[in-house]
Amino acid sequence: MLGKDDTGEEQVTYCNKCDSIPEIAPKEGQLFLWPPVSHITGKILAAAKSIDLPVEKTASVATLTINYSRPGLRDLIDVISKDLLPEEMTATKALIMPPKQSPEIDDISRITSLNAIRAAIGAEWLGDVLRESRLNSAFQPIFPISDFTAPYGHECLLRGVAADGSEITPGQLFDAAQSATLLFQLDRAARAANVRNAHKVGVTGNLFINFTPSSIYDPDFCLRSTIEVVEECQIDRSSIVFEVIETEKVRSTSHLGHILRSYRDSGFRVALDDVGSGYSTLNMLPDLRPDIIKIDRELIDHVDHDNYKQAIVSKLIDLAKQLGIEVIAEGIERQEELDFLTEHKVDYVQGFLLGRPGPKPFTTGRA
Repeated sequence: MLGKDDTGEEQVTYCNKCDSIPEIAPKEGQLFLWPPVSHITGKILAAAKSIDLPVEKTASVATLTINYSRPGLRDLIDVISKDLLPEEMTATKALIMPPKQSPEIDDISRITSLNAIRAAIGAEWLGDVLRESRLNSAFQPIFPISDFTAPYGHECLLRGVAADGSEITPGQLFDAAQSATLLFQLDRAARAANVRNAHKVGVTGNLFINFTPSSIYDPDFCLRSTIEVVEECQIDRSSIVFEVIETEKVRSTSHLGHILRSYRDSGFRVALDDVGSGYSTLNMLPDLRPDIIKIDRELIDHVDHDNYKQAIVSKLIDLAKQLGIEVIAEGIERQEELDFLTEHKVDYVQGFLLGRPGPKPFTTGRA
């Protein structure tokens, strides 16, 4: 966000939630546990004893306090999870604190379940990926329906790099981010990495960059760092399309509208993904007025054989044209699907039939 210092000069400030990558657990600390019933307390005490971790028990509020080192915490969680049912892991409340510090009122909001702490510890590797900027991009071409040799643009598809050099899929990255409460940080890093990676390999034309609305806390803060990367790479803002993924999971249309207005006010364009996957996405169109929509790939799959799909896709294309919205059909894998979309005058097409994602932009002859 832009603010001013004492001299009246503009300064950039950031949202701390997006800008920092918190440690899941300090190397040494305390694990506070609040089991709901006595038999769970007994199981936890037995688990700690089996790995020689002392437990301090406060009978008045049924609190267990365990001092740990990092390997000891992981071992403890592993042992406990073998003895407790998933429901018991979820019902047991937990809080990690630094050494020799007791919980205070401000720490109440951090209390979670033992199951959530287990998941977060299992996703610690994601913090390392983000700190070390181990994020790559694959680029899938998007073509105008009239020319399959010159892409209209490319969609940036995120890939992670594990410590051993193997690839981490987007699903693995975002599942881990959800478990480790690092969704804000991952989405911010992904937007920046995709812009930089596209610039590095010379992607030209329009650049489609995905984001999840739930990861944007306040667009005035959260998007500022992305805008700086775009400026750093000297990319024309009008050539960047920010694409809302998981549109069907959006809970607040007004919040998403705020995000899209912020992008547009900054000179970018916006697209909605998976349109047609449910009534909610169609209902959003009058309020959000995207520049581009992407028809849900499930509707494109064998559309040439399905009268129901044909009716929906053709009406979507007609509706979008009436509203001045451009349409991309994605997930095209068969010539018959492409023929149907050509006949119904969709604007742009994307899919394995035309070009697979790759580390470099599409060139004629690459598929």
